[in-house]
Amino acid sequence: MGDSPLNLLIFLGSVREHRMATRVGRYMQNLLEKRGHTVTLVDPREHNLGEVQQPLHFYADPTAAPAILHKINKQILEADGFVIVSPEYNSGMAPALASIMDNFSPQSYAYRPAAIVTYSMGQFGGIRAAMQLRQFLSELNLVHMPSMIVISKVHEALSEEGERKVADGQLQRASDAMCKVSDERQALVCCLQGAPPTL
Repeated sequence: MGDSPLNLLIFLGSVREHRMATRVGRYMQNLLEKRGHTVTLVDPREHNLGEVQQPLHFYADPTAAPAILHKINKQILEADGFVIVSPEYNSGMAPALASIMDNFSPQSYAYRPAAIVTYSMGQFGGIRAAMQLRQFLSELNLVHMPSMIVISKVHEALSEEGERKVADGQLQRASDAMCKVSDERQALVCCLQGAPPTL
């Protein structure tokens, strides 16, 4: 089980023009795919849920819900874990992130791990958004991992393709932390199933 690839979703938390979320999302995707995992980006800009009036689980008749909600919910249910990418806006998490994730029941996410990745163009890397995300993810019944990735001066740290512009330092530590997250996820699954983890 410890060597099994994981099916992971990366939620992007920004829809703004000239956003940095795409860079960070691609960076995390590249990092995890190199370890053999399957990674899907969930981009609120791409899905454009502006026409959605209420969460999927609020529909008395689920068949009346927009097809895009059923599609994303299926992806959530099938995922082994999640990577949550958010900028820091006004000392908090991005509204677009809460908007897309809140469209699905906590039972869709329940009892699976989530890694927190925040970023900013300043020196603090979105750490205040990361603190808010811990509470938010707990309310969705997600198990947020203890290791967080906080990327400061993201425009200098990552290229548009999601490649590191620096050879070492903070992003190297971020890479190590994300690898630890995937290993912790495999251990967690084994423990829940009553089997000893293989790391």
